[in-house]
Amino acid sequence: MNTTLRLHSAGLLSKWGFNDGDAPYDLLDWCDATGTDYPSSWHVTLVGLVKDFLLPVLDQDVEVEIIPTSHNPIRASTVDGADVTRFHYLSSDPAEPVLTPESVEVPYEEVLRRSQLSG
Repeated sequence: MNTTLRLHSAGLLSKWGFNDGDAPYDLLDWCDATGTDYPSSWHVTLVGLVKDFLLPVLDQDVEVEIIPTSHNPIRASTVDGADVTRFHYLSSDPAEPVLTPESVEVPYEEVLRRSQLSG
């Protein structure tokens, strides 16, 4: 059973990134299996995880915006100074920047700890 949340850097470039802003089913399954409460305030938790774990390790300079929506709440506004907001709604565009590293992993225990702090 998976015990880490993988945050894909490409999620910053899409309205539908980071599981469309929903808590991942693997995390919820893990909570069920371990008798742990589901994370609360998922968008707040997700934004904090992206800011604290993903953004600091990116090889590119990425500025983000927080968007009140039912979809992905945190998206790149610029990458290395270039506006990337046009990529939020495109599924594939050869000009879309590639963010590296591809992803980071956060232990579920840390995800839930942060969820409790934000809820």
